[in-house]
Amino acid sequence: MAFVALFGIGSTNFHSTIGTPNGDFVTDVSTEPTQAHRLETQLLERLEELQSHRPLDAVAISAPGLVDAEAGHIRKFDTPEGDLIEQIDLQTPIEDAFDLPVYLENDCTASALGEWYFGRREDHDSLIHLTFGTGIGGGVVDRGHPLRGESAQAGEFGLLSVAPDSDLSSTGVTGAWEAFCSGRGIPRYVAHRLETDEEWDGSESAFTRTVANEEGFTAPAVFEAAQAGDNFAQACLEQISRYNAAGVGALCNAFNPGLVTLGGGVALNNEEWILEGIECHLEEFCFVERPTFALSPLGEEIGLYGALGTYRDRTGSQSAVGVPNSASSTSD
Repeated sequence: MAFVALFGIGSTNFHSTIGTPNGDFVTDVSTEPTQAHRLETQLLERLEELQSHRPLDAVAISAPGLVDAEAGHIRKFDTPEGDLIEQIDLQTPIEDAFDLPVYLENDCTASALGEWYFGRREDHDSLIHLTFGTGIGGGVVDRGHPLRGESAQAGEFGLLSVAPDSDLSSTGVTGAWEAFCSGRGIPRYVAHRLETDEEWDGSESAFTRTVANEEGFTAPAVFEAAQAGDNFAQACLEQISRYNAAGVGALCNAFNPGLVTLGGGVALNNEEWILEGIECHLEEFCFVERPTFALSPLGEEIGLYGALGTYRDRTGSQSAVGVPNSASSTSD
């Protein structure tokens, strides 16, 4: 049985544990803030702690940004503060310090691999995983093969344009999906709509006053206001549902998946608005056979399962497929 050090690195949080190829975590999952400017050191320090629990056979890492999987580098890493860190070499320091093989993958592709090996795939041959978080990303696995693209930059689904006539954009893409429907985009879209939509000009409620004054205004506040019955928040989320359906429909028409799983805080915390909203409007945008939709069973640990899926994909490890047990046998 192989024991693999797993790292699910996000822009905000840094998750780690030891796992086996069948999907079991054998130490507790550790979560700490990501230290982007000393990421190599943070990884080595945590790896040394994991090594103290039991001998390791490999290291697998799921990381955001542009990844060079062959070289073991993160080419570009965006921090929550908007800094861009270039060329973070993770493979060389690990090989030098621990003499272990390193398997690195972009978090979007890794998450799809996690779903393929450990999620709800069952008998589906092709799946898409979508993450609704700070931005929107995802990956495609077709008959066991992850689609990475020419330079391994596939999966930037949030940059599909769902409203090309809009003034909103993300990373230079006009009308980008994530400019409206991500954790970062939702409050921006709502504020923009209040400012530009004559239907709501002069409308007065506690929520619209919050939007106008930008006081404590976040994506969760929009969902809370809609749940409380605010008409403006509900109208915004109804349009967001249509944008989500347009984005998902485009992906379905392009890849014909049998299964689409959703993850990320925006989806996992707002199932009714996100999942049901997509299902409600999908017929307007989807030509191919409608896939099965489900929330990911892997939750916030999908980055770790993605790292483990990356290990299995690269090594050809064959183990039982299915939703794994994440209960640990060793305190971490």
